[in-house]
Amino acid sequence: MFIPWVFSFGAELEGLPLREYLEDATKLSNTLRTIHNYFQYDGVVSQGNTLLLAEAFEYGLNQKELAFRPKSSGMLPADFEKRVEQLPQSRKLATAIDVIQRLNILLPDTPLLNIVPGPLTLTCQLTGLKTEGVCSNPELLRTVTKVVLTVVKSIGDSGADMLIIHEEAMPKLNDQTAKLLRRCYAPLWNSAKFYELSPLLMLGQWLPENADRLAKIADGIIFPAGSLPGNQRNMKRLSLSLPVSLLEKEPQEIQNFLEQQDVLNIARESRLFLLNTDVEIPPGIHKESLIRGVQTIKNAINEVLPH
Repeated sequence: MFIPWVFSFGAELEGLPLREYLEDATKLSNTLRTIHNYFQYDGVVSQGNTLLLAEAFEYGLNQKELAFRPKSSGMLPADFEKRVEQLPQSRKLATAIDVIQRLNILLPDTPLLNIVPGPLTLTCQLTGLKTEGVCSNPELLRTVTKVVLTVVKSIGDSGADMLIIHEEAMPKLNDQTAKLLRRCYAPLWNSAKFYELSPLLMLGQWLPENADRLAKIADGIIFPAGSLPGNQRNMKRLSLSLPVSLLEKEPQEIQNFLEQQDVLNIARESRLFLLNTDVEIPPGIHKESLIRGVQTIKNAINEVLPH
């Protein structure tokens, strides 16, 4: 499946400020349907705002600037657990769930992919800590993991099909941090599978030295194209990400990249499960280049798929 991370791009098409767009379930769902119908992706990113949860708590939200700024105290608010209980009723999450439900009606046969922040990322957003500081506070990380779990359950209940747990960064792993993260991710993966979601871990910053331990932490990883470790190359099912910048290259450059990074070989062998972009497609990307780039990638993949 080729499902680029296209979500906030719709605000550009609607001519709306991003914040206003993200709060309007009708415009969100209609625009995402329009984008899908135009590009004919294999699925739709029905929730791709990685600040969704932090903003849902209105913690670190500068009301004057209407922009999220992480706290720098290193602590959660005193009433945090109460806020977690109220999270499913928050406007932000309610809108996200509404969009998923609408798209299930508008695009009944189209897989819906949801991207939510992982426990590390959300803890950093809420506290201002770096990942190393978060990993040195297991109780804090476990508390925030409950928030992500609440959202996974809500997404599962709403009828979504796939889930990406997105971590902006991860420190260099040792046995202790790997064990801590495994305990955090296990309930997320178990819950996702209960709702028949296909869960995957995606990292904004990729450290090759973490690859072996990551495979033991998460059952399902999105590898940056060209970064597959040797012990993963023969897996029956692989998920890969492409750099957004690739979309603006000339068709022959795109074709060469896909060949050189083994993307086409993996697709040819029917082992490619998901192909997406490494970050959200930005509003400022050249529109004609985007259209051409997406079509080039789709054509290249389709040409090598077994018929």
